[in-house]
Amino acid sequence: MKFVQDWKYGMRQLRLHPGFALTAILSLALGIGANTAIFTLVDQILLRLLPVHNPRELVQLHMEGGRMGSQSGDGRHTFSHPLYVAFRDRNTVLAGLTGQVVDQVSLVGEDRSEMIRAGLVAGNFFQVLGVQPHLGRLLTAEDDTTKNGHPVAVLQHDFWQNRFGGRRDTVGSTIRLNGSPFTVIGIAAAGFEGTDVGLPTNVWAPITMKPTITPPWDDLENERFAWFYLFGRLKPGVTIEQAQAEIKVLYRQRQEEEIKGDFFQKFPELRDRFLRQSPTLIPAARGQSFLRFGFERPLIVLQWLVGFVLLIACTNVANLLLARAAARQREVAIRGALGASRGQLIRQLFVESLILAAAGGAAGLLLSSWVAKGLVRFLPFDPANLSLSTTPDLRVLLFTTGITLLTALLFGLAPALQGSRVSPGGTLKEEAGAIAGGHGHVHLRKALVGLQVGLSCLLLIGAGLFARTMRNLQNVNLGFQTENVVMFGVRPATVYNETRKLQVFRSVVESLATVPGVKAVGANSTRLLMGGRWDSTITMAGVEPKEGNQPWSFFNAITPGYFEALGIPIKAGRDLTWADWGGSRKLCLVNEALVKEYLGGVSPVGRMMAQGAKQTPDTEIIGVFGDSKYHDVRGEIPRQTFINIDSRLRNTASMNIYARLQGDPRRVMPQLREQVRRLDSNLVVSDMRTLDDQVNMRLANERLLSFLSAGLALLASLLAVVGLHGVLAFVVTRRTREIGIRMALGAERGRVVRLVMREMLLVILLGLLAGVVAGVLCGRFVETQLFGVRAADPPVYLVSVAALLGGSLVAAFLPAWRASRIDPMRALRYE
Repeated sequence: MKFVQDWKYGMRQLRLHPGFALTAILSLALGIGANTAIFTLVDQILLRLLPVHNPRELVQLHMEGGRMGSQSGDGRHTFSHPLYVAFRDRNTVLAGLTGQVVDQVSLVGEDRSEMIRAGLVAGNFFQVLGVQPHLGRLLTAEDDTTKNGHPVAVLQHDFWQNRFGGRRDTVGSTIRLNGSPFTVIGIAAAGFEGTDVGLPTNVWAPITMKPTITPPWDDLENERFAWFYLFGRLKPGVTIEQAQAEIKVLYRQRQEEEIKGDFFQKFPELRDRFLRQSPTLIPAARGQSFLRFGFERPLIVLQWLVGFVLLIACTNVANLLLARAAARQREVAIRGALGASRGQLIRQLFVESLILAAAGGAAGLLLSSWVAKGLVRFLPFDPANLSLSTTPDLRVLLFTTGITLLTALLFGLAPALQGSRVSPGGTLKEEAGAIAGGHGHVHLRKALVGLQVGLSCLLLIGAGLFARTMRNLQNVNLGFQTENVVMFGVRPATVYNETRKLQVFRSVVESLATVPGVKAVGANSTRLLMGGRWDSTITMAGVEPKEGNQPWSFFNAITPGYFEALGIPIKAGRDLTWADWGGSRKLCLVNEALVKEYLGGVSPVGRMMAQGAKQTPDTEIIGVFGDSKYHDVRGEIPRQTFINIDSRLRNTASMNIYARLQGDPRRVMPQLREQVRRLDSNLVVSDMRTLDDQVNMRLANERLLSFLSAGLALLASLLAVVGLHGVLAFVVTRRTREIGIRMALGAERGRVVRLVMREMLLVILLGLLAGVVAGVLCGRFVETQLFGVRAADPPVYLVSVAALLGGSLVAAFLPAWRASRIDPMRALRYE
């Protein structure tokens, strides 16, 4: 009952001072809203467990000690299918071991064809994870026994709702994946989207159907190709350390068996490298997320940054409350004289802080949804393909409630304690016009301003480092031109044989070149700047491997016109032409890095080479092209070998088109899509965007950190400067009589300005010093996010300190200037 009375009284007090209340609520809303928005993504990407049975029992296999052979996927968590079978059948510590690989496939419908994410999984996938069916049944081990023997599929719940209208008769119907018929046997439980958090899998099929779904790429029996992601469930009572020890023993036994085989008899130099490999187990309760891998560090950094902003907002509001408490001391003294205990006074003042925090929390919650939607747009994925929610759920509401209560404690408790420390007799005896408050208020408020300045300086330094990183990356010479280039994927919705692909792929490129506004068109098999890579050892006639110079290269397959479309120069020899298309010769071009690093600068034109170690050279090098980036903007340009795509059509299911346009690309993009449809209505166009957009997507981490850190640093600096101005204005008001006396005794205006400025100069300098020290200490944490700039970069520190010092001095000068204009006679009569 007393709390309700205090609440009502507090509301009346805040309504009497709407300017103060709105300023405090806005400061808190910005801080709480930013924290809630970041937490909305942190919770879903970094913290949330998979919606499966007892997810903490799940583990994932990870390979350490380097990799060898061919790789697909991330190269760290992938294993060959034969190795999966060996682990599954021989271990005694896992209740089950399963695996999956997710690929893009075409879903052919009566109304439209589209690309979807399909999970090719072991038959025990749902059983090991502990997922129940919503409708029908799920895959079982019996569906995984015969190659191409069980064309069945399970749909993800939301995909079933959106694509098939949630119809129950979908179970038992036939869908076509890459043109092949599959019978839908069930719908997975609602909420389960697969193990890749944020990027839902739309359909699951048995791994033994891989030759049907991806006919160019089988490799179910290939020991040397790692592409399968493995997940296990620990048996009751078995620790992850115990399970890992057995898996290591099983793998060592497998290694001993393999090194006796033909492969290592042919390549004995690879034995030591192979024996260095060792599998480990890592917790998989949160699944495996490519979003988490790419954005874990940036999200953690941003959560700290918004935490600092909230702390600055709290200190700002605490300063406002201290000023208000000083002005209310006569009121508090009267209430104390009438019998109110100090506890009652603290409760009343703290309830007012709770009201401000609650209002700021509610406003921040509304703001967070809008901010979170903006954050999702920074992710390098089409928002339509993400399952991240920006609507606050129960976990987000609990977080916001907790952070609201924490802010109330941070900014409300100290002012309440300070404001209630009043001597009724002493205060009531003061002159009616005196400004009470004593030095305690001032010292505390100065300390809070120093904290604000220090945190703002830290945020400005971070923003400067991220801004320089972004600028450096944008200025990187990619080796190809991105302006007015459109890129998109083209894939047959059904399986084409090699003869038809030979004709269709050429027709697509040549047909697109006839579209008005198109200047050049080419295609490749591995998309640029997507993080994916195709690399291999090489054999080159007349070149012997040397210590420290391994015969190795990145690969890509291209069509004629590719180099022209991207503006990559041919440095020696010649380019591919359509006269080479469909011929019996295998041709390739290599980049300058390979020539320089592997051949010592000797021209390779006319030489023969092969993919793989100790292979018979069967591909003629016809040219050398200029160095260009491949899978990432960061790092050195790797060795590259580009072969003619028509020589490997059996392993190529799709092409990535690059079209150089004249004028605005977005005007021509619909025409390109329509041209492909007119040529062959069975071709699916996907992921159409400009190459500039692709570069920006590849720099999504850096853009996110640069943009948000700059905004947060500016907001924090503004709050700090406003807080500093408010404290000094309060000091000037409190010392009005003293200043008036000084001026009456002949003090010059400049002397008064210096007197007032000295009140805060030491606070500002100490805050800046603390911010610089904190920047140096925290720089180590963000060093991996930087590019072309050191964490202790002097120009960034100097600019940050100078900017904040300048703003602080301006904020301090305004009250000092007003103090120098005080009329001594009016000051002596000041009330």
